Amino acid sequence: MTSLEATIAHVVDTAGFVSSDFHVHGIASPDSQVNDVNRANQFAGEGVENLVATDHHVHKDYLPAIAAAGLSQWVTSTVGEEITTFDYGHFNSYPVSIDPSVPSGGSTDWGVAAPPGRDFPQYDTYNLAPEGVYDLATTNAQSTPATTVQVNHIDSHFAPLKIDTSQVPPLDSMSAEDRANRRLAPDDPPPGRLFFGFPALELWNGNDRGHQSEFLDERIGIWMNLLDQGLATTAIADTDTHRFHNLRTAGARSWTAAPPARDEPARLQPAEVAASVDAGRVVGGQGIYVRSRLLADDGSGAVADHDWGGATTVRSADGSVTFEVTVQSPAWAQWDRVEVYSNAGGNVSSRVLDPGAPYLYTATPLITRSEGDCDPESTGDGHFDIDVVAVDPDVEGADRWEATLRFSFPELTADTWFVAVVKGSDGLCGPMFPVYPSDLEVAPNLGAPDVLAALVDGNVNEGGTMALGSTNALYYEH
Repeated sequence: MTSLEATIAHVVDTAGFVSSDFHVHGIASPDSQVNDVNRANQFAGEGVENLVATDHHVHKDYLPAIAAAGLSQWVTSTVGEEITTFDYGHFNSYPVSIDPSVPSGGSTDWGVAAPPGRDFPQYDTYNLAPEGVYDLATTNAQSTPATTVQVNHIDSHFAPLKIDTSQVPPLDSMSAEDRANRRLAPDDPPPGRLFFGFPALELWNGNDRGHQSEFLDERIGIWMNLLDQGLATTAIADTDTHRFHNLRTAGARSWTAAPPARDEPARLQPAEVAASVDAGRVVGGQGIYVRSRLLADDGSGAVADHDWGGATTVRSADGSVTFEVTVQSPAWAQWDRVEVYSNAGGNVSSRVLDPGAPYLYTATPLITRSEGDCDPESTGDGHFDIDVVAVDPDVEGADRWEATLRFSFPELTADTWFVAVVKGSDGLCGPMFPVYPSDLEVAPNLGAPDVLAALVDGNVNEGGTMALGSTNALYYEH
């Protein structure tokens, strides 16, 4: 037997934030077969510090399995639930408590309670509308004072309910027949008024290139349409992991702000995680950790950021602000492009050009900067350079890529929001293989004379999962 000792270096500084996955399924879910100890080991191994259990209509806790596996130093758990309607989307609620007297632990019944045999529309019994789902999830016997709710894989909510977020306010175009098909009351809420502003929206769920495309090409504009209307809601990135193989734990995650000295799994409080979600103190990423600040340039020193105890809104006497973006990643997560989205230049969202998806929206950045020499597509005042920092000289490859960019916005005359997205570009950056192995093209590698050499040659322009990160919105209040 050969013994091997290895050191893993922590190269990205996430102090003050805790990495969470808000959408996790295990053995208690009817569509997953992964036992609790295996799931705890997987998330601890991937560096996720807070595993939010969201099985379909089951309340469960991974803490016993985490403790049994000796992983309490590395990962904790929040009890949650995926409220799973058949007709208009899924909703995660967390934190919740567990009722040990029932097999489900006290799941949320999104169908309206009715006497036996009378739970049909002909007896005026309908499913709860979205607002009713939220009200029940936050006030039922297993909710807590901190319980919050996110809309999962949001295209499966806004599209079936035909909610157009570009309308002011957001309106649906559901006909009476549409409502009947989804077992919704014909006039409660009134026609056109099915939209409800949930605290959080799962914009990005998954682990591969296709999931990233769903986020950027179909969903991000839905969120930004709401921001344009002053309807603040928090963007969530997570995995919706179900399987043991093709592990989605190696995917998108959200870092939530935590109080000082509580950014460790053993000290984290589920109520504090929910409070950060409600307040928009969240940044998301896969390979990339991106933070932002909004600085008043009027000499007041006022700052908006995502930190615990801070403010996400800033005022400036002369309307001038600076949007600051700080990016970190391990050296294996390559990126070269920083995008700023903001309504400072007008509406940035646009309807997806697909007749079958008229309620989905993408968005165009207001400013784009590229690393190195000026890129023809780069807008603003030029390029930026990435610093490579040797975090641990005793560990080969323990390097961090980092950069800080600043964008000036003088004389703003209206309320304005700002979001940063950071990504790696095909043809310039390599994918995150083998850390994230999905989507790498087969032909250039298995068809090569030396397969191993081909797999470790950087794989530029060979598909694969690219590095990606995004912030939640910060706001200038006029």
